[in-house]
Amino acid sequence: MISQDKAQRQIRMSRSGEKTFNAAMRSVSHLRPQTAAKFLAGVEKEIKAIEKTKDKTVILSEAEMLCRLNWSLVLPFFTAVVKIPSDINLILKWTRIAVHLTTYDIDAAITFFNRTPEAVKNFDAPQDLITWGQQGLEAFKTAIDKKRLRKAVNAYFVESSDANCGYPLERWRSFLDQAIRISMTSVDAALGFIQQGNQACSLLSENQTISWVNRGIEECTSEKERINYFNGTSLRAKQTSDILIPGVALKNKRNILSIICEALTGKPVKLRSNASLLGCKGFTGAAATDGRNIYLPEMASSFELFKLMALHQAMILQGDSYVSVDGTTISDPVQIHLDADERLIKQLPGLALEMKKLSDDFKIDRDSNRLGRKAPTTKPWWGDILFDLMKETDETISWVKEKAIEEYEDIPPELLEGLLESLIAGGEGEPDALWKLLSEMLDQIEFTSPDPEELQETVRIFFYKEWDREIADYKLEWCQVRQRIARENPNTFVLETQERLRGIIRLIRKQFMKLKPETFRKYREQPTGDSLDLDALVKALTDMRSGAGMSENVYIRRDKRIRDVSAFFLVDLSGSTGEEINGRRVIDIQKEAMAIMAEALEALGDPYAIYGFSTEGRFRVDLFRVKNFKDPYDETVQYRLGNLEPHGLTRMGAVVRHATHKLEEVTTAVKILVILTDGRPYDLEYGHLEYAISDTKKAFQEARSKNIHPFIITSDQKGSDYLRMISPQTESIVLQKIELLPTLLPALYRRLTV
Repeated sequence: MISQDKAQRQIRMSRSGEKTFNAAMRSVSHLRPQTAAKFLAGVEKEIKAIEKTKDKTVILSEAEMLCRLNWSLVLPFFTAVVKIPSDINLILKWTRIAVHLTTYDIDAAITFFNRTPEAVKNFDAPQDLITWGQQGLEAFKTAIDKKRLRKAVNAYFVESSDANCGYPLERWRSFLDQAIRISMTSVDAALGFIQQGNQACSLLSENQTISWVNRGIEECTSEKERINYFNGTSLRAKQTSDILIPGVALKNKRNILSIICEALTGKPVKLRSNASLLGCKGFTGAAATDGRNIYLPEMASSFELFKLMALHQAMILQGDSYVSVDGTTISDPVQIHLDADERLIKQLPGLALEMKKLSDDFKIDRDSNRLGRKAPTTKPWWGDILFDLMKETDETISWVKEKAIEEYEDIPPELLEGLLESLIAGGEGEPDALWKLLSEMLDQIEFTSPDPEELQETVRIFFYKEWDREIADYKLEWCQVRQRIARENPNTFVLETQERLRGIIRLIRKQFMKLKPETFRKYREQPTGDSLDLDALVKALTDMRSGAGMSENVYIRRDKRIRDVSAFFLVDLSGSTGEEINGRRVIDIQKEAMAIMAEALEALGDPYAIYGFSTEGRFRVDLFRVKNFKDPYDETVQYRLGNLEPHGLTRMGAVVRHATHKLEEVTTAVKILVILTDGRPYDLEYGHLEYAISDTKKAFQEARSKNIHPFIITSDQKGSDYLRMISPQTESIVLQKIELLPTLLPALYRRLTV
């Protein structure tokens, strides 16, 4: 311990300064000498600085009092107090708040001091500093169990004082009230709500926020469910928010909004849900851009508001720096928004009227198309300007690209760009984490030089959710499905199959022809039916007027024994289908079965589609179109079927969801989804059996809920073990001999549809 005499010889300070320093020495007498010396050196420096201020007496007196209370408060106090406006009453009130906080949590008091410089800089008035502290203190006083609220209050002091915080202090008060309630069920869930979950409530009123919290408390039964709900990251949290906010859903308007933005900018524009931005500094739940994608809320009050949000962000999206109509660079967010609106109105003058409807104080000079720039208020369609995110996104992508090109020389540029953009859109922005995830994916991929035809083919991108059994909720937009056309190089596979199995095909076609219905028979004068029988109706009206009473048999009923069936066939192309069984590859047996099945369906007339699938991680789920419902079964389709080859893995859930989406577009009464596979669901980050099985099971349940009947056929002899977990026994079959598939598939189809 440093002796008092020695320490006093080292400093020259006023009497009040000496008293404070002596109090500091006494407060650390129990600490290790090295720790105490470091602390006292800091105190000495701060006291000397305070000696030059006009409020030194009050400040040193308060510091002396804090020394007696707890030594760890002293240095944070000194650092913060010089940032407060010179007002003795303000300093005294501010210090007393910290003193009261220590009775509940010393860390909260330290955080309060540490965040004060930021709060002073960002709050509008000095009194806001006191309101800010009192709200945290009042939360402790209100809570029944003070200890359970500690993490949440500490987070409140950090989040509410941040420069990018979009909420006023009075809104934070209501958030703290809800955090008190949440903390009684989970300490970490209350913390998550204050840190980022409140953004799920950004468009909710106070009463709606209470309802949102009530749903989470009532419906979440496990700790993980509570944390994910109140973090605002679970599907249940977002759906509850959507239900409470009347309006238009992004998922129903995403495509048309993309087209509108592309028409404006002249290039494809990617629209994403802004849910992936939760936790980003400066993000308040509004529309935003990271410089590559446009992020929109999942709900808006009207399509017009969605349209203005999307177009406004499309203007901001252009260029690395923002250049005004006059050609000058703008960095002020308000000026960026104003200029973006001016650009929009210049290109689409009709939008001015829509803007006026959504904002009463919207004013524009009709001659110059310039907006009034005197103290402009925020407009509903503006959103957030995330400069840091834009800069970080560009820098991160550039760094990761360079690293990937160095280590993976053969990687196709379009694949690298697609993977990076998908990962960024999925919320991964930290460079090292992004590189780790990307490199793990690339290590599993074999790169080959694509043929010219592959480079020119049209690829459609779809995003699908995935079920995570650990959190008992969906991960939104988790998988990227790439729908492409199978190679159309001429080959003789189907032709050879038709020649070799001519007799079997003729027999199966004959059997299927018998299933084809004859012309409908109409039954007239029926009590119920599809349409009115005019002759019967006239007769009934005549009878009624003659006093005989009116008959109810005035309808035409058609014979319902009609085939109204469509089928979607998914053929597993995973690498394991390249294995040979009795001298034949599994993939060739599957293709042979589909060639025979196609002949049967052509005879029957049921609309059908055939797709092959293979996967390499959640961002490379490939479906190869052999035949769509409207495609004729011609030579091109036969070439595509023959060209299917083994490659990749089996991420079953995403594939089933895409097939379900395609079947939803068909209007038949009966819809069958048939999956041919040789193994259990497996993929990168999908290999854990329970995870893969639960997601596939969920995808099957989703299909059934849309009146689609899935059926899985596998040649995996261990298939019965996991098929029981995926679907009922009536929806699956394990083939003891894969060679039987070509003749068994038509028989199974008859059983499923008759």
